[in-house]
Amino acid sequence: MYLLESIRHCIKSLILAITELHKTPTFMKKQLLPALLLGLGLSGTIAAQNQEHPHRCSTSEYITEQLRLHPEYQQLIDNAETETQRNAPAGQPQAVITIPVVFHVVYQNATENINDTRLLEQLQVLNEDYSKTNADASSVPAAWQGIAANCEIQFCLAQRDANGNATTGIERTQTNVASFSFNDNVKSTSTGGANAWDRDKYLNIWVCDLGNQLLGYSSIVGGPANVDGVVLHYKYTGKTGATSPYNKGRTATHEVGHWLNLRHIWGDDGGACNGTDFVTDTPNQASENYGCFAVNNVQTDACTGAAPGIMWMNYMDYTDDACMYMFTAGQKTRMVNCLNNTRTALLTSNGCQPVGINELTLAAALNLFPSPTTGKLTVSFGALQVKQCDIMVYNMLGEEVIRQHYDALTENEVRLDLTGRASGVYFVEVRQGNLRVTRKIMLD
Repeated sequence: MYLLESIRHCIKSLILAITELHKTPTFMKKQLLPALLLGLGLSGTIAAQNQEHPHRCSTSEYITEQLRLHPEYQQLIDNAETETQRNAPAGQPQAVITIPVVFHVVYQNATENINDTRLLEQLQVLNEDYSKTNADASSVPAAWQGIAANCEIQFCLAQRDANGNATTGIERTQTNVASFSFNDNVKSTSTGGANAWDRDKYLNIWVCDLGNQLLGYSSIVGGPANVDGVVLHYKYTGKTGATSPYNKGRTATHEVGHWLNLRHIWGDDGGACNGTDFVTDTPNQASENYGCFAVNNVQTDACTGAAPGIMWMNYMDYTDDACMYMFTAGQKTRMVNCLNNTRTALLTSNGCQPVGINELTLAAALNLFPSPTTGKLTVSFGALQVKQCDIMVYNMLGEEVIRQHYDALTENEVRLDLTGRASGVYFVEVRQGNLRVTRKIMLD
C-alpha cells in the first residue's frame, strides 16, 4: 500500500510540475525538466548514479521545487539571466572583486560543529580556485589551458556585521534538528537554523547536516533575500577531516559558482545534447560525470564524439574533488557580469573592513603606493606629523602578517615589504591613538 501511495504521489507531483513547467520559457524548460524528473526519482540514469554516489548538487532540484511553490519566481530567474548576459566581454582587465563571507554553522552535536580550521581551509580553497592559484591548475589538459581562467574573485571572512560591530565572520547555532534538506529550513531560526545576513553585503554560507545523499545547494540568483546563499554538508566542508572523495573543498567552489549564476556544464538536459549552460567555451556534454579520470584522459560521450572530449575537470561537473580544477574564461565573464549587475550591491560592501576605522584625520593624508605592488610598499602620511603610530597588515583571512610600531617618524613615510607572500588582497591598518584607517592593496 505504501509503495502504491508513493507512486500515486509521484504521478500527482509530476502532473502538477509539468503544468507549471508549461508556463516556463523554452530555455528554462530544457534545464528544469530533467531536474524535475530527478527530484521525483524518475530519471533512470541519474537515479542509478545516485545509488552509488551522494548527490553532488541539488541546486536544480531546489529551483524546480521553488518554482512549483512560487511560480512567480520564474520572472526573477529571467531577470537575473538578462542581467547576467549584459555587457563585459571576455578578456577585459578588471579589478579583483572581494566578497565578504559569513559562515553559519548549524549543529546538533560536536561532530557537526566543525572547527575554525576547516572553515578557514574552505575559504582558502575558494580563493585559490577562483584565482587559478590552486595547486592542481597545472593538470588542466593542454587543449583547454588557454581558456582556464583566473576569475579575479576573492573571498574574505567578514570583519564587521550589518550593524557595524566587529565579527569573526563565523556564527554558530545549536539546533535540535537532526538533519536538513534543500527546503531552506537551515536558513531561519524559526525552523532550527540561522537567519541570513544582508545578501547585499555578504555571501551567506550555511554548514549543517544535509543527510546521507546531499552535498550542497545554492539559492536562486535574484530570488528572496532571506534565503540567499549557499548550503554545504558539514562532512564536505574544508579539507582536514572532510569525507573522501569530496574532501578538497570543491563542493563550495561548485555551489558558489551557482550562486554567481553558473549552470551545470551539461546544461541539465538529461542527455539530449540540446541543453546549454549559456557559456560558449564549454563543450556540449550529455550528462554529469562521477569519479575521477587521469590527467589528459580524453572522455567522449554522445554529444562530443571526438577529442578533446568533455570537460570533466570543470568545477561545474560532478567529478570527485581531486578531478575538478578549472573554470573557463566564458564562465568567468558570466560570474563577473552577475556581480556587476544582479549582485552589484556587493561591490560596495564594507564587510571586509575592520571595525574602528576613523578617516576624519588620517584618511586625507594617508597614501599607499604602488598599488598593485609586487612586494615593496610605501605608506605615506603627506604633511601630517605622525607619532606613536602602529601599522598592521592583514591577509584576506584576517590574519596579521606584519605589525610595526613607531614612536616617531623621521620621514613621513614607512616602507613595508610583502615580497614572497601569496598574491591577493591585503589590508593595511594605520593606528594613531584612537584614530584608525584601513586601506586595501593588491599584491601581484
